[in-house]
Amino acid sequence: MDKTTGLIICLLALFFLTSCERRNSKEVSALESDSFYAKDFSLPSLNGGSKIELKYFKGNPVVINFWASWCAPCREEMPFFEKIWKDYKDKGLVFIGIDVLDEENNARNFLNSLGISYLNLKDSSGEVSNAYGVVALPVTLFIDKEGRIVRKNYGPFLGEKGEQNFVGYIGEITK
Repeated sequence: MDKTTGLIICLLALFFLTSCERRNSKEVSALESDSFYAKDFSLPSLNGGSKIELKYFKGNPVVINFWASWCAPCREEMPFFEKIWKDYKDKGLVFIGIDVLDEENNARNFLNSLGISYLNLKDSSGEVSNAYGVVALPVTLFIDKEGRIVRKNYGPFLGEKGEQNFVGYIGEITK
């Protein structure tokens, strides 16, 4: 094995060790986030529809969750997200899942197996996740009606405490 191949293997191993960890999630307030306002993007829908742009939802509170089918904590938190989205969608809350660097069929099967019906987009190149500083999954953004990132959460929302935090953050962007 040459040095380049060895370096690539080490970097991939490091990425997988730091991704999808079950560590305590870290929330970041808007003042600490990468950008005060959410960056616009255009990504194709996983249901085969047309491209969706974030700017379509201007004036609505938005939750963006970056995930992948191989991420175990993502699988654990997504049914809760589905429930919350159903509870709040009639109040104008937009929920967008963004599948990162994943095989499209795996992503679709993943969503179908969990019964996820909220909007999910595919970031095949990783360009959007990179623009938002996503280096490990899952990451969830809470964006208010003016397009400001109010919270950026690293890690999953698991257990009663995680679910309480999530609902509290929803309250911050829907007021």
